[in-house]
Amino acid sequence: MALLSLFVSCNDVKKDQFKVWAWLSGRTTMSEEQLEQYFSEAARVGIDAIILECHGGRPEVIGDSASFRDDAAIIILENAVVYAKKYGIELHAWMWTTNRVELSLRKAHPEWYQVNAQGKSCADIKLYNREHYRFLCPTRPEVTEYLKDRVREIAQVEGLTGIHMDFIRYPDAILPYGLHESRGVVQDKVYPLWDFCYCDECRAAFKEQTGVDPMDIEDPTSDQAWMQFRYDRMSEMASEIAREIKACGKVASAAVFASPYESRKLVRQDWPNFRNLDYIFPMIYHKFYDVEDEWVELATREGVEALRAAGNEAVLCSGLFVGHVPAERIEEFIGYTENGGSDGICFFSMEGMLSREGYTDSLKRAVEAIRLSD
Repeated sequence: MALLSLFVSCNDVKKDQFKVWAWLSGRTTMSEEQLEQYFSEAARVGIDAIILECHGGRPEVIGDSASFRDDAAIIILENAVVYAKKYGIELHAWMWTTNRVELSLRKAHPEWYQVNAQGKSCADIKLYNREHYRFLCPTRPEVTEYLKDRVREIAQVEGLTGIHMDFIRYPDAILPYGLHESRGVVQDKVYPLWDFCYCDECRAAFKEQTGVDPMDIEDPTSDQAWMQFRYDRMSEMASEIAREIKACGKVASAAVFASPYESRKLVRQDWPNFRNLDYIFPMIYHKFYDVEDEWVELATREGVEALRAAGNEAVLCSGLFVGHVPAERIEEFIGYTENGGSDGICFFSMEGMLSREGYTDSLKRAVEAIRLSD
């Protein structure tokens, strides 16, 4: 406990406000026994909130192409909310946002999908050989309306606390550095294949704003106006969807890349300017970035300071990847996040913790230490 005390004494986080979260993948086929296990264990450990994936990279049956109603997402949430209530756990609906792979949408509106600098749509090509990498264009108002419709649907689930946006970004212009070898890519710079979005809507909007067609820019990555245009379009979409979440009476949150600098560089995501959010979760999965463990603290601090500089009141909760945090070092890593200024911690994932013997017991001890250390 001495190590944790050393870390937490260096900041002013109030222990009774430090919140513990976990992401959990959801399916309509999750049994009552599985849900009981997840939520009862979360309560035992001291987890305050579960972020349950209800629409992800492999969506289940979605309604006809006329309505696009995501019936599977509603079923997943309605099944889980019973156990969330039983164990006093907040339930937040986790929805993939710009990354939408439902076939009904791809068939009905292929023009909504982002286009790379080669003129190829990610509705048609498998980026990084991943079937689920299908990203919608944030410049198109109809895309934002489509996503707001999905928010309104799931917000009707009684007992739901919040809605959590994931993949609210562009495709990876550059993958996190630790993934290059395993994905078989060379990314010493941004190449046209991975540079988005150059759809007709984006090109026309940027040309109206600047008089320049982005396809005519010799080095798009070094053109600050073109980069800022893309940052702003995504920030505007995220902010508008978050506003809709709050209008539905739900807590609004988003998962984002690890630090503001890396987010802008890798996925054109300027998340300190995502407005109307209650919580923001930088996914500080540090081994994917080929950095030392202490970078968790540095990335957390960068995020906290960037939010403050932008006048953004969202509460930052650092996200940790279970596979990168050994059970015997959970307290140490929580210390890094607290010392960086985080007001909470979120683990990816609940099922990942349960698959590792003794992991939740170690987390329980760490959570108890946080809440008793003042």
